Amino acid sequence: MLFDMGPLEVIAIAVIAIIVLGPEKLPGAIRQVSSVIHKLRSLSQAAETEIRKELGPEYADLSLTDLHPRNLASKAIFHAEQSIQLDDVTKSIDLNKIIADEKTAPPAFSKLTK
Repeated sequence: MLFDMGPLEVIAIAVIAIIVLGPEKLPGAIRQVSSVIHKLRSLSQAAETEIRKELGPEYADLSLTDLHPRNLASKAIFHAEQSIQLDDVTKSIDLNKIIADEKTAPPAFSKLTK
């Protein structure tokens, strides 16, 4: 729903608005709030259009929700096109070199690593 509010929150806000504003002023207040929301949405859409225009055609399918940290992390973890596999990591580690480095390390360093 609106701003991730559930139905109970919307009902609570409506009841509070009726109590605070009264039934006479409530329609005018609703018009004002909807006007502000409409202006904010149009500003947001204009900003998004400007960002797309500045970034160029390679980012034409970019959505501002794609830039949210939660979405970025989700894409990086679950939808990575080049995911790193355990085999890739173990192939890049040269155990013989690590063992040789430990044997040639100074005695003080060898004590710290054990």
